[in-house]
Amino acid sequence: MKKLGVSLMLLIAAAGMLSAQGKKYEIVLGTAGTSGTYYVVAAAMAQAINKVSTKIDVVAQPTKGSIENINLVNSGAIQMGMSNADGVYWATTGTGMYAKSGPLNIKAVMSLYMSAGHMIAKADSGIKTYADLKGKKVCLGPPGQTVVEMSKAILRAYGINPDKDIKPFYLAIDEGLDKLKDGDIDATFWVAGVPTAGLINASATTNLRFVEASDEILSKVVAENPYYSKYTIPANTYKGQTAPVETLKIMTQLFANSNLPDDVVYEFVKQALELQPQYVGSHVVIQEITPKNAADCASPLHPGALKYYKEKGLR
Repeated sequence: MKKLGVSLMLLIAAAGMLSAQGKKYEIVLGTAGTSGTYYVVAAAMAQAINKVSTKIDVVAQPTKGSIENINLVNSGAIQMGMSNADGVYWATTGTGMYAKSGPLNIKAVMSLYMSAGHMIAKADSGIKTYADLKGKKVCLGPPGQTVVEMSKAILRAYGINPDKDIKPFYLAIDEGLDKLKDGDIDATFWVAGVPTAGLINASATTNLRFVEASDEILSKVVAENPYYSKYTIPANTYKGQTAPVETLKIMTQLFANSNLPDDVVYEFVKQALELQPQYVGSHVVIQEITPKNAADCASPLHPGALKYYKEKGLR
């Protein structure tokens, strides 16, 4: 693993000293950049927990995102992290990108909020379904992120090899939309909350169309990938989108090092859920953080989290 930043090392050292002194257990929670949803949600949650809990302190730590969080938590450098559910599933089960390494030393803690897949083309492109993408220039999602696997899974279900049958691009949301509008690519995909600000802006100046996938195909993908669920983007969510769009969704999840004490994880889950009304105003997605959603994890759960969900009749 690459060297940790000085600030993160100092933070971890401070956490160890606090624990050694018998004070509240310090949890460093890996997020992503400070301008992103991960950090905003985690910081709001941490502030609420720290005001009430007599057992734990939570520090929202900026990082490079999901993959770095998984690596840091697996090594024990930090205690908890955030990722999309696919990364957590692969890491806890030793599948996908962790098939060679085997299961890592992490367990799921709670699901937070959902993000939906968006595949967009120009309205006059003639591209209506994923089947029409064969031979096209297609952005499959942001570089270095697990979410590109959703677009690839749908393409494979249509019999399209995403490495050979299309010309793949890997771009951030806004960059993909800009290249689509300029005609440099034929379609662009991303996974984000609904509505997505970038698409609201793009659809205001360009006639765009959702690329559709059949219910049969989506059901097949969900059956093969338990971290996905079917989702409907309501009609008129975006300009020109007059009909509902059937797609897939994935949850953002919190996970922990497997060795984190059960009572510490139990306290985190309890306070994060029961204090939700105290921090729900910090971001619209926090409305989705409910006990029912939290317990809905396809990945193996940390025993401390499972204890709370069982007490509430959720597992």
